[in-house]
Amino acid sequence: MPITPLHYPVAWGLSKLNRRLNFPGLIVGSFIPDIEVPILILFFGGILPDHFILHSLIGALTIGTIISTLATIYLYPIIVSLIFRVDRAKLNEVCKLSPLLIISCMLGNTFHILLDFPMHPFNPILWPFVDPYEIVGILVLFLAVDGNIGIGFFNAKILTNLITGIITIAIIVRYRKNLAELVIRKNLISR
Repeated sequence: MPITPLHYPVAWGLSKLNRRLNFPGLIVGSFIPDIEVPILILFFGGILPDHFILHSLIGALTIGTIISTLATIYLYPIIVSLIFRVDRAKLNEVCKLSPLLIISCMLGNTFHILLDFPMHPFNPILWPFVDPYEIVGILVLFLAVDGNIGIGFFNAKILTNLITGIITIAIIVRYRKNLAELVIRKNLISR
């Protein structure tokens, strides 16, 4: 799994493919599935894997979308206005509840788990219909040494973090003069 902030390029890429999508919703949606990781480790460490319901299609499309939508509406404007010094009123305008916000959150969640899918030896993507232990990511298998899935997972994690890290840095360098563009659409900033 890429480190949570390294899912940002997925949101950025989706926003470039369709400029009508809600960029903050894509960003929050691409991060939200990982909120279950610390919760599962803290409360079920060792009993359950650290990826479960929010890393399934059903969980991402339902619970993940609801959490993402609420976080985009209520938390995103506060956090982003503090960190990036973007006008909170403009962020509130962009983060209003709308069908596009919900679709964007849903897409962010879905693409998060699709990015994680190839690099995990345990994939709850089709849970509860398929046992997550029966689905091993293709990168894990491809990068396994002598059939060792643990080494394959380690190698897949390093490769994916390296690639998404380089893309994230490239995006930041490209937009460094206007950091607000990284968190809100350019055409809404100029209003």
